[in-house]
Amino acid sequence: MPEDRQVLADDVLSSENAALSQGLKYPIRGHRFTVTLEGLGLMSFKSVEGFSAEIGTTEYREGAFKTLGMRKLPTMLTYPDVTLAKGMYSALTLYDFFMGYLNGKSINVGQMEIIAYDNDTNPIAKWQAFNVWPTRYESGGLSADSAEILIETVTFATEGVYRIQV
Repeated sequence: MPEDRQVLADDVLSSENAALSQGLKYPIRGHRFTVTLEGLGLMSFKSVEGFSAEIGTTEYREGAFKTLGMRKLPTMLTYPDVTLAKGMYSALTLYDFFMGYLNGKSINVGQMEIIAYDNDTNPIAKWQAFNVWPTRYESGGLSADSAEILIETVTFATEGVYRIQV
């Protein structure tokens, strides 16, 4: 192993103080969180998906290469859409937010902030999504055979999702 790499050795985890100072005591739980959307304010959701980034690659080869393999080079950074899901209520808040564009309003490109909380409701992790706008609204299906809660989802395009230190 190269000498310039840090090794996660026993001494890093050996004392509770060292673990706490590095945020290593317990992993963050993902069941208590809020979402703040510009134009809608603070809301709660059942789930939030789409926290990732991907650097694309392109394959390249020149005829003078001595091997038959291709080289891979980095290309553009892309972010997937962020999808929010929640139980459906009689209020049309999310539906109206999405449908506003179809009714002649301009798309509100805004910001989104997601905060995860510990059991004492202290913020423990935070993500910010920039330049978000709704691209899809979906309502759960109906079935006479089911007593499941209807779920509505809204998908947002984003130009960046970043984890921010709390």
